[in-house]
Amino acid sequence: MPRTYTTLDAARDLDNIARMIALAFGGTPEGARDWLTNAGVDNLRVVQDEGRAVASLLRIPMGAYFGGRSVPLLGVAGVAVAPEERGLGHAAFLMHNLVRSAFEEGWALAGLYASTHRLYRKFGFEHAGHRFQYTVPLVRIDAGGPLSAVSTLPGELRIVALQESDDPEIRACYQNFARMYEGTLDRGPYIWSRIRKQREETYTGFGVRDAAGSLRGYLFMSQQRSNPLGRFSVALSDFVFTDEAAGRRLWEFLHDFSMMGENLTFCGGPTHPALQLLRQQRHKVELKDDWLIRVIDFKRAIESRAYSPAINTELRLELNDDTIPENSGRWLIRIADGRASAARDHSAAESSSVLRLSARAIATLYSGFNTAHQARLLGLADGDDTTLSLADSIFARSTPWMSDMY
Repeated sequence: MPRTYTTLDAARDLDNIARMIALAFGGTPEGARDWLTNAGVDNLRVVQDEGRAVASLLRIPMGAYFGGRSVPLLGVAGVAVAPEERGLGHAAFLMHNLVRSAFEEGWALAGLYASTHRLYRKFGFEHAGHRFQYTVPLVRIDAGGPLSAVSTLPGELRIVALQESDDPEIRACYQNFARMYEGTLDRGPYIWSRIRKQREETYTGFGVRDAAGSLRGYLFMSQQRSNPLGRFSVALSDFVFTDEAAGRRLWEFLHDFSMMGENLTFCGGPTHPALQLLRQQRHKVELKDDWLIRVIDFKRAIESRAYSPAINTELRLELNDDTIPENSGRWLIRIADGRASAARDHSAAESSSVLRLSARAIATLYSGFNTAHQARLLGLADGDDTTLSLADSIFARSTPWMSDMY
């Protein structure tokens, strides 16, 4: 019986897949089964060999913001191979089919957090952004100081407990925040469900409303006892605000927990705006992961994102994509009015004026994690300095990051 890539037969294979995931990630079969059930078993893909499920992954439909626009992104999580089946090529077969099926379905991008880079790079994934964890002593929080002339006075903002009925406002607030930062997720149901509960941890939401009742910022927090004296730490699953005054009001709210609280932790990137509101750099930073993306449909990916409206130019490039040969070949990208078009290039342009890229190179260039010059340094791209500088100007944005783990 040939090896196949297929959907899950839950009645037959769910317990076996839960066992595989528990052994791969150090959890329990019961916990893995709950995770898969909550995520939706319809999103599981399985490798069957000789009638047995030997490998699996979870697909997470969502998007990611690049240039302020949401680009369709298929998240990948829970990649696992049964321990007794490792070394037989099942993971490579799994990823090859994931990438090919994503292309056939029309996805622009795929993304993942990599436990091992060699496997995913083989199929065109490359570093695309950061996720850090910050630790701030609650007693050292100081976000006071002069507000800008256009800010609302802190006294005009009140803290409210958030309910599930507030979800539409919460999501709108998040969208206004996230689209300003490269790589942040346009969350789907799976990611949103993790804001309120991850594993055994439940998070409570608090928002900032102004005098008109508008939600200007919010956070979701949990508390964990840290010693027998009743001291605790505070962890955030989300920390969002849409203006300076709301950000400062949330910091003030968190500082109020310093009477019994010790440390605050939350995740984000090197340019998370909350950190820039603090008057002193008294936080610790720990790199959690660099996440990876893969350009699935080159034309759709290029045309889905936004670009600087100040740029009006053309770029010729030659893409080499072994897994998706439909992406390979010469392309002409035209940028105007903040949008792009990508078409096959049949001109006789000088080869020196063409940017030559691997699939990995276009991934890291697309997100802004590396410039074209940096990609050339890594052996992922080639072209003359003028052409590379042109590519740098097209894709240059702020540092890509996200707070979410998937």
